[in-house]
Amino acid sequence: MPAAACPGPADPKGGRLGRCAASFWLALAFDAVGLSALLSGVFADVAFADLLIYGGGIGVFLSLAWWVFWYVGNLEVPPAELQDDVGLRPPPARPDGGRGAVSVRVRAFSRRLSAALCRPQGSAAGGRVVCSAAALELELQPV
Repeated sequence: MPAAACPGPADPKGGRLGRCAASFWLALAFDAVGLSALLSGVFADVAFADLLIYGGGIGVFLSLAWWVFWYVGNLEVPPAELQDDVGLRPPPARPDGGRGAVSVRVRAFSRRLSAALCRPQGSAAGGRVVCSAAALELELQPV
């Protein structure tokens, strides 16, 4: 949905339709087209009546999404409730530096595996790393 269709919570409510007038009109259009196709399929004597019936039902069903967008776009939540629910306060400091426990363990395993398969050669500062044949087989090949 375009950003201009539903202004943010700081904007005043616009008119009788609320903030999301575009969603309201789209929902109404989908309902009208779907219902007219559905009723045309039921009452008109045409060869493709089943297509009209199913298409109309799908149109009315899809209008439900626009009604939900319109309703949700017009909800108003006080900032005090938002602060309690979605965590506008800064989160407490984590002992692992902001990374998850799984990430820390995977990184440690990767370092141990690399150390076991590859050994540095030459001086510590500028030496190159020589890997065993097993390490070279583990490298990912482009597809």
